[in-house]
Amino acid sequence: MRKKSASNTSKSYYKDYVRKALFLFLSLMIFQYSSASAPAAVKDANESKSIEQSNITVKGTIKDETGEPLSGVSIVVKGTTTGTISDLDGAYTITVPNSNSTLVFSFIGFHTQEIVVGGKTNINVILVEDAKALEEVVVVGYGTMRKSDVTGSIASAKGSDIVKAQTFNALDGLKGKASGVNIFSNSGQPGAVSRIIIRGVSTIKANTNPLFVVDGVVMEADAFNRLNPNDIENIEVLKDASSAAIYGARGANGVILVTTRRGDMGTEGTTLRYDGSVSFANVSRYMETLSASQWQEAFMIGLKNANTYKGTAYSLNMADHFTDSRYFDSNGKALYNTDWQKEATRTAVSHNHQLSIQQSTKKSSVGAFLNFTDQQGLLLNSYMKRVNAKMTFDANPTKWLTTGINLMVNHSWGNNADHGDGGQNALRTMIEMPAWYPIKNPDGSWADNNSASFKPIVKYLDNPATVTNEYQERLFSAEDGANPVHFLKSVIRKQYRTHIFGNAAFTFHLMPGLDLLTQLGVSNNQNTNREYGPSDVHDFGKGDQGNAYQSNSHNLYWQEETYLTYKKVFGDHRINAMAGLSWTENEYEYFTANAKTFADDFYDYHNMGAGTKPSSVTSGHERWAMNSYFLRAGYTMKDKYMATVTARYDGSSKFGKNNKYAFFPSLGLGWLASNEDFLKDNSIISMLKLHSSYGILGNSEIGVYNSLATIGQGTTVIGGEKVTTAYLSRLANKDLKWEKTAQFDAGINLGLFKDHPLAELIH
Repeated sequence: MRKKSASNTSKSYYKDYVRKALFLFLSLMIFQYSSASAPAAVKDANESKSIEQSNITVKGTIKDETGEPLSGVSIVVKGTTTGTISDLDGAYTITVPNSNSTLVFSFIGFHTQEIVVGGKTNINVILVEDAKALEEVVVVGYGTMRKSDVTGSIASAKGSDIVKAQTFNALDGLKGKASGVNIFSNSGQPGAVSRIIIRGVSTIKANTNPLFVVDGVVMEADAFNRLNPNDIENIEVLKDASSAAIYGARGANGVILVTTRRGDMGTEGTTLRYDGSVSFANVSRYMETLSASQWQEAFMIGLKNANTYKGTAYSLNMADHFTDSRYFDSNGKALYNTDWQKEATRTAVSHNHQLSIQQSTKKSSVGAFLNFTDQQGLLLNSYMKRVNAKMTFDANPTKWLTTGINLMVNHSWGNNADHGDGGQNALRTMIEMPAWYPIKNPDGSWADNNSASFKPIVKYLDNPATVTNEYQERLFSAEDGANPVHFLKSVIRKQYRTHIFGNAAFTFHLMPGLDLLTQLGVSNNQNTNREYGPSDVHDFGKGDQGNAYQSNSHNLYWQEETYLTYKKVFGDHRINAMAGLSWTENEYEYFTANAKTFADDFYDYHNMGAGTKPSSVTSGHERWAMNSYFLRAGYTMKDKYMATVTARYDGSSKFGKNNKYAFFPSLGLGWLASNEDFLKDNSIISMLKLHSSYGILGNSEIGVYNSLATIGQGTTVIGGEKVTTAYLSRLANKDLKWEKTAQFDAGINLGLFKDHPLAELIH
């Protein structure tokens, strides 16, 4: 038989010793509190002896409905401050004054039970989950709290409600579900990034995006927009200083907290589920534009008015102005009447498929989720396709350890037809393109809007005092540009996005109510753009004989966070506290390349070297890091009065050496008036809560090297020769400091008739 090494034995003994010592320490604190709170009395020796003889020691275990031991359950002798908590095995021991004593068993998320001792010395208890209490638990930064205990302003949305919105973007599914949260997009392109502003803009020049935190790990806004809505369990929006201050310098614009789906640990079995949907989208209303005949009629009216009111002598014969036989007959009447809006758009057919497998036991669970999305845009050749894969593993290998692993991989690709290139924006040309053009000419070439297509020679009377000839010929021509169908079907603007995101977390249950959690998270984002404008597309590739462009960017973010959480219920008092530290680092690099003038369009962007006019290649690299310390303490008394203190001390490499660190505190107070006696049994007002908070938040979203001096490069002539020079383009700023925002929040939450929410008034 192999013997355990002394080292392993020592480690095991040390770990067990620490756990027991911490448990003993907390028990001692409770004992001291009970002793200090108990009323003092002077009794004679005989009375003391009688009391000692009547004391009863009660033991037992506490479990849930599945038979799992519950640690941290509060056991209190009703009407006194005498109490204890269950240990890691759910066991407890308590001394009661007499057999008439009543024990009160309470635990967050479970119904409270009261049991009369009645002379029993062994009382085992099974606590039943309180569905209502469980629903009122909300995710806050670095933990959870009962919704009634929250003093800040938090909006919540369930993942099931987001999926019902039938959107392909998690933010779009959040629209209308959180007050004070504005979500909008300036683009109809499939997969376009939505913008979100929480309670208005709170910065002068820095980034206005809120902080996105998914399963405890920060995620970029661009990557969050590609998150699969089906993977979301719930979303919390932290809107004020009290709730967002735990994120300090990164919470000034609000915080979006997302909890994703996992396996269902605690139950046994395997669940296989498929969800699919097909959707259709059409342009709801087209803009009113001129038909071909209306355009010509308006043009001729303009000439007539010019002759009448300006003394010009334009020909009023339409055949003199519309002479291209490809588009007009001998009388100048248009041969075509193209509705460019209808030709450049389509009925967009999109579909979404979700497959999920969840396998679980009482001690572990595995979740596997696979999604495929194919979203068509209303514009021709615009689309976004996305594959999301997610795996989770959670386990309770021992009573003192809980582990969780989460991995998400996202890959999307598409063609972006919606962009702003001046006259080449299809959204513009489908409105401005004259209707007399067909999509293609009779010879099969594209019918584009250019000077050769429309050359009415007009003569007008200029100022006789400055012009020797009475009449001067001038050319009236249309703006050059490809027709929108030509542009949408020929120009390539492909985007590829790959995102790998994951975290591993370990929770050590040091003693009932006291946990130590450490988590490592990684977000790896790769973006690629590939574009090519063919040589026959006006203003994009024709003048350059083809125009190719490529860009790549890579962003790697990691964070390590370790923190303690402490939750304790004793009598009418409830404490929820945590404290910890965080290290984060972000590294970003990119490059772009452009080339023009290709022999033909065969290679498009695949062979940049084939272009005879390459432009300069640009590239860059930057890195920043943060170190933070944070804490939060929440206290609730009698389920009526709440107070929350939050503080964070952030340090960032972006700021000057004299201001690397900054402190961000907040204080929140709340009063659940509906739990007062004068409202407790009110048949109309079922919930009335008043809360206020004040705090200071910061914004670290500035340039990575703004505090450092930069060197510029130029040229000059020395001794008749051109030489390269270097100069100081920006001075160092060692005092560059944080942008800070002070926020005061006061609000009323009102619910009527069994907690149906009626209003939330915030100032």
